[in-house]
Amino acid sequence: MRGERQLLHLGEYLVRLACQRLPRDIREERHREWAAELPAILHDPQIGLAPRRAARMLGYAADTLRGTAITPVGAQRRAPGMTAALSLVLVACLAVVVSDIWAIVQAPGHALNYLHLASGLLLAACPISLLIRSAARVTMLIFVSGMLAGLAVSLWNAVQAPWDWANYFVVAWCCLLLLIFWLVSRWARFRHAAQ
Repeated sequence: MRGERQLLHLGEYLVRLACQRLPRDIREERHREWAAELPAILHDPQIGLAPRRAARMLGYAADTLRGTAITPVGAQRRAPGMTAALSLVLVACLAVVVSDIWAIVQAPGHALNYLHLASGLLLAACPISLLIRSAARVTMLIFVSGMLAGLAVSLWNAVQAPWDWANYFVVAWCCLLLLIFWLVSRWARFRHAAQ
């Protein structure tokens, strides 16, 4: 296969990055194990043509990076109060999802109901990802996606009913939350770079 050496170097680079996130006592063993899989995937005739094998091998290497990013290595236990609060938020989000599904059942041709459901599902994914201790970046991406979907729904509602001031309040609230998130992420990135 042409470019095999470069593909293997790229895969090994991704595996090396993934292993840097692991504790020192298992880092070397995992690196050897995962790096040994790369040429085996690349030369496996059962996978199909060479481009598909290359994509599968790079997908495997990228998945090791993703897997170590969401693994709670050395994570401390979450306080019971925080777990209870996240569970309540999850129940509230699931109640919103159920009401959105009911609205779709009542008016299946109304496209806005589907957007409501998408925003509710994204918002429900945020406490779920926090409860299963996924990486903060994934959680924040879910949060931002949910807020953007909610903002789209609120803007649509404001356009449909311009006399209803509550729609403008919800739009302003979504914009404020997104602005706060952006400022906090900038501050955290600046603080991390300073350290």
